[in-house]
Amino acid sequence: MASIIIHTTNDQDISLLQELATKMGFKSQVLDNEAKEELVIAQAIEENDPADHLQFNEALEYYKGLDKAR
Repeated sequence: MASIIIHTTNDQDISLLQELATKMGFKSQVLDNEAKEELVIAQAIEENDPADHLQFNEALEYYKGLDKAR
């Protein structure tokens, strides 16, 4: 299954996009900031090369810092 992520801070845009998705027969889900952070962390963990021997907490802080820099 493929997914698309659209970032917006406007609640009206979110409602419009959800309505459009429903009318087109798609499922939609709104992610809060915590869920988005968890997604970024999970992706970073998957991409992390275990050969680098990073400690989990070090990697977590590094990737959190990247997300805040956006």
